[in-house]
Amino acid sequence: MNSIPLQTRIWLIVLLAITAGALGISTSMQRTLSLHDFLVAFALVAMIVALEQLDITISFPSGTISAAVSGIVAVAAGLHFGPAIGALIVLTAHITDSLLARRDAFKSATNVCIFVLTTITSAWVYQWLGDPELSPLGSVSNLAATVLASSVAVALNVGLIALIVAPVVGINFLDMLRANAQSSAIEAVAMPAIAGLIVILARENAAAVLLMIFPLLAPQYAYRALGEVRSDIRKTIEMLADTVEERDRETAFHTTRVANYVRAIIDELAQVPHQMTDTIVAAARIHDLGKVGVRDMALHRPGPLTADERREMQRHAALGGEIVKQIHGYELTAAIIRGHHERWDGTGYPDQLAGEQIPLGARIIAVADSFDAMTSDRVYRRAMNTDVALRELSLNSGAQFDPTVVAAFTRALGERPARVPMAASAVPHGAQLS
Repeated sequence: MNSIPLQTRIWLIVLLAITAGALGISTSMQRTLSLHDFLVAFALVAMIVALEQLDITISFPSGTISAAVSGIVAVAAGLHFGPAIGALIVLTAHITDSLLARRDAFKSATNVCIFVLTTITSAWVYQWLGDPELSPLGSVSNLAATVLASSVAVALNVGLIALIVAPVVGINFLDMLRANAQSSAIEAVAMPAIAGLIVILARENAAAVLLMIFPLLAPQYAYRALGEVRSDIRKTIEMLADTVEERDRETAFHTTRVANYVRAIIDELAQVPHQMTDTIVAAARIHDLGKVGVRDMALHRPGPLTADERREMQRHAALGGEIVKQIHGYELTAAIIRGHHERWDGTGYPDQLAGEQIPLGARIIAVADSFDAMTSDRVYRRAMNTDVALRELSLNSGAQFDPTVVAAFTRALGERPARVPMAASAVPHGAQLS
């Protein structure tokens, strides 16, 4: 956990403490379970694990989401059993899923805490407002309690994820909150009705609960359709970036190589959430999009730029960010593009951000971009070899570059050179990233 920002570590410790306290309070009020209750609990655990294992990973401009909608089952567990047993069911299911998926301790602890805490909180809300003698859909007041409990669960889930993850990826908390809210919209709409139906079935027959896994998959495939639309938008932007790149054949395939370097760096950084990987790689593919606004005279000058040309060239980071920001939902990608020429010591551009103020994706792209520039031929100089370029990165580590990112890139090239294409590699034009 040493590479995880201090702010995130503090929030995770606080979250662990709150979750443990809430779980302790809840379990002091647990009730005796019948055989039927045990069977229902087992069915709910099985559903959560199965939905997590059958998740659909979809690319969004703010990252990727794993559309498992298991949160609906977690809320149903709390509505049916109350906060104590519901939390234990969710705890068991997510520990099992983490072991099966072999997630690292940080991600496992985060997932377990968030889902257990949202289950307990939503169950408390329902118990406070609902009539336990009726089903969640058995009266207007119970339906209102179910809707409110579901809303609390979604809001808490979205907020806690943003709180923990935003410092890790180096983006604004509110931007992360908005992005998470968008990706949770379908689950939020489906949760009250489906969670209520699960509780009704649980009262009748434990085996019938398992049948709800099929309608639960419908929201996941709705996410897939939405993801395909997002994918088409991304491809269109990448084509525009490739068109800009074709203005200068000397830098052909530059962004594709940078994207590959970026992916190699991320593979070495344990603190990068899986959900953000695709966002950062996508930003790398279009990080020079703003050069569409740079005149050919500045873009193609074979030697040092004049002061005016340098100012014009430096506009491309901010311009690229502004172009992408106009597309709804691409705010995080835009922030990464805007910041890819910021420096660790705060002397970069356009905003003179320093250290962890710079989005993590921008810090990663800065290293990959500089390395590719140094190891590529230019009219005014020959390409450096890999060792010399790595020494330059090392010398500027802590000044221009994030030291953690430089170290990760050095490891990536040293341990897995075959997976990291060098500047001289022939990359087919227009190739799509996997």
